[in-house]
Amino acid sequence: MGSDETPAEMALRHVLEGEKHIADQIALIERLRLMGLPTEDAADLLERFHLLQAQHEEHLRRISDECELGLRDKQGHLLPPAAAMRR
Repeated sequence: MGSDETPAEMALRHVLEGEKHIADQIALIERLRLMGLPTEDAADLLERFHLLQAQHEEHLRRISDECELGLRDKQGHLLPPAAAMRR
């Protein structure tokens, strides 16, 4: 977590990075298939990525449910939770 990254921003970053890892792994599996190479290990890793992604998404939901949105104003200053909820 960066020094100015809120928990919500960190969770969102993890979700977005996870989506990219999953997309990259799916593309890799397809390339392996097209080359006639084994894909079992890559598919196992993809399953782990899916499980981690579900955890990241649940963490983001939990943070959002707790109203720790970590929203920022136009100047980049962190808004208090009550101000964030009025946006």
